[in-house]
Amino acid sequence: MISTRAWSRDLSELTLAQAVAVRDSRLAEPVPTGAEGTWELRTGSMIGVAFGEDWELRVVPKLDVPKLMFLLVYAVDTTGWQRSKALFEEADDVITALATGFAVLASSALDRGLLRGYVWREDALPVVRGRIQFGTQIARGGGLPLPVHLAYEDFTEDILENRLLRTATELLLRLPRVPADARRQLRRIRSILEQVEPLREWRRVEAPKPTRLNASYMPALRLAELILSSASLSTSVGEISSTTFVFDMNKVFEDFVTAAFRRAMRPYGGIVADQEKEHSLDVAGRLRLKPDLVWRVGSAPRAVLDAKYKEIDLGVMRHPDAYQMLAYCTAYGLPRGYLVYAKDSGAEPRMHMIRNSGHEIEVVTLDVEKEPEDLLSDVNALAERVARRSTSPKALAA
Repeated sequence: MISTRAWSRDLSELTLAQAVAVRDSRLAEPVPTGAEGTWELRTGSMIGVAFGEDWELRVVPKLDVPKLMFLLVYAVDTTGWQRSKALFEEADDVITALATGFAVLASSALDRGLLRGYVWREDALPVVRGRIQFGTQIARGGGLPLPVHLAYEDFTEDILENRLLRTATELLLRLPRVPADARRQLRRIRSILEQVEPLREWRRVEAPKPTRLNASYMPALRLAELILSSASLSTSVGEISSTTFVFDMNKVFEDFVTAAFRRAMRPYGGIVADQEKEHSLDVAGRLRLKPDLVWRVGSAPRAVLDAKYKEIDLGVMRHPDAYQMLAYCTAYGLPRGYLVYAKDSGAEPRMHMIRNSGHEIEVVTLDVEKEPEDLLSDVNALAERVARRSTSPKALAA
């Protein structure tokens, strides 16, 4: 097993096939050193685990795992994250934390009763139920009375909520070094969901909206979403050749800031939009912009923010970040923009006054090593500062 840290350079012994698999995992970039079988593994913002039949690579974050799990969980569950906080306090590996936390939450949900619901089906059966599909029957039946092509609602356990839990369980059981207790719980979950079909395509599947019926499932479903969004299987000649669980710390931090800032801005009215696409830098609309966050009151933009989890050299932000923010301020007619960095990236809070434009770019840092409550308090303080210093946008020339 190879274990290394994010944003590092380490030498490792790999075959060519293993190096290709590592590259495909996106966890590290293997660079030949000139010595046969020796590669330099260059890691960046990606963390997680990738493994195949005869190799395994783990990239661990700079951030302590319980603090990382808070960022991950809060981004998908701003109100219920405290319920799962205790599950991750002793974790020292993100994959182990996911497996253990999911096993506990899914077991708790299923022990309250297996959820069932109505699913619309179209099928060919030897008996009649529901509505006969006469067009299909005539076209495909060839004159034979059976099977009968039918459309009907089936009251079943094979619903999306259970399929998400079953799929996450199957993926976690593929992982090496899952704690014995968690593995036993996962096998029990799989047994309970034996009649449920796993999802074939899961990367962009979202959990159903919370309802009175599925409320007990929601903590497990939120964690299942995280698991499915990070997992992928690589195949070779029809067989699975490698499995990866990968998180991009840039996106982890961006998703957390989006969720926390949106919640913190509620007392000040307006809406916080993320990844806006309809704005452009030029009048013709060819230079499209997509800032991370735009706070609007009515239709007017009042503030623009970008979240960055990058390695910063000597505490100085990278110039392209400033150029990008200046473009946002110019296009939205705002005098000030906010670059929000994770403090462990090396950034320092500061204000940049832009020459000949009157714009200001404020660099804000959030200490992700703080306790969750303290970190959220810092986001609330940022929201208050943004609201207090916001101004109406300047009129733009037609």
